[in-house]
Amino acid sequence: MKKTYFLFFMVMLFVFNVSNVRSQHMVVNQVIVGSGGVYGDTTNNVSLASYKPNDGATAIFGSIDTQSVKDVVISGSYAYIAAQDSIVKFDIDSYQKVAVVEAVGVFRLLVNNEVLIASFQFPATENFVKVYATSDLSLITNVSDVSDESAGILVAGNLVYIAVPGGWASTVGKIAIIDLADYSLVDEIDFDVDGVGILDLFNYDNQIMGICRTPWGGTGGSIISMNTLGSHFDIHLIDQVIGKMVGEIDGLLFTIMNGGVGIIDLEDFSVADTAFVSPTTLTISGMAMDTIDGNLYIATTDYTSIGIGTIYNALGIEIGNFDAGVSPDAIAIDYRDNTGIDDLLSENKIKLYPNPASDVITIKADGINSNVFNVIDISGRVILQGSTDLMLGTANINISTLESGLYFFVLSNGSESTASSFIKK
Repeated sequence: MKKTYFLFFMVMLFVFNVSNVRSQHMVVNQVIVGSGGVYGDTTNNVSLASYKPNDGATAIFGSIDTQSVKDVVISGSYAYIAAQDSIVKFDIDSYQKVAVVEAVGVFRLLVNNEVLIASFQFPATENFVKVYATSDLSLITNVSDVSDESAGILVAGNLVYIAVPGGWASTVGKIAIIDLADYSLVDEIDFDVDGVGILDLFNYDNQIMGICRTPWGGTGGSIISMNTLGSHFDIHLIDQVIGKMVGEIDGLLFTIMNGGVGIIDLEDFSVADTAFVSPTTLTISGMAMDTIDGNLYIATTDYTSIGIGTIYNALGIEIGNFDAGVSPDAIAIDYRDNTGIDDLLSENKIKLYPNPASDVITIKADGINSNVFNVIDISGRVILQGSTDLMLGTANINISTLESGLYFFVLSNGSESTASSFIKK
């Protein structure tokens, strides 16, 4: 259901603002959009564009002589683009091409310190994971023991995790675990039919999470939660048609769902919203979550004549557009450190504990001149409100009457608000 509460918008915006991607003085510098052009037209190559949120302008700054783009990742002032048969590095300050390497079948990329890890799919028939130097894209090594076509990549601790969905006719799904020290294969966890369609990986609550998109013609997908060693895993069925991951924030997973964008609550793997962004008549091709301003950048296309870029706020409401080109399959956000901007949210930080909580939750607030509070549920309803004495820096709130679930706690002094989230057992 579309959310219409202004206060809920403010809470959601705060939750985006305190995500792991954000550090104290980060701002959105630009949004990089990779477009593959008209499907099947060998004369229409990949184009790269920069969208500037501050003035709404889009400028094409580069091209790649191939017909599709698979992924864009940004590290510092450089963008790395996976484009069908090559990986290309661009300086996104000067917009100059820095390096290029042949990489037939490249699919997903991840930068970890001084190395670029890439996964590969058809027409690659071996070496489905490769490691390159970020400086010049020279090949460091092939991880030849990964068994089949690969997809999403995640680094956690000293290990690399790779989704291994296999080819289009595969009936199983796996996660390969690779040692970062020498890039040797530690293990390959086979989920059999429960892993069909595994695509994106992310880390949540010290678990390796894998999104298994709905097979062609199917009616549901699943999420795998696995411990870091792969010795234990659970399968959580999702009774919706799901696809690529958009992003995760504060235990809420945003993913393609039923042709739009939906939300899954990772606390209990329930579907919190089937249409945060309503289904579109075109195909959603590229997407990115702005974890600073709370916006979603969604690109849709028919792959032959039109591509549309739409910006949604933290309510799922359309707030703007950007030029996407045809087949805009890859979008990445360029965050920069803008030291000098006052970070009021960081200064007025509140902590809630224990979290999750059953009966009473303690608020710890430093430097906040406020005692009026609201407790808001995931649908935006104010469930509990009142005032509390924070003169000593902490206060207790009775939450025993709340139903189990995710809530937002908002403190306000009339002119500004600050917030945090908690889970009621």
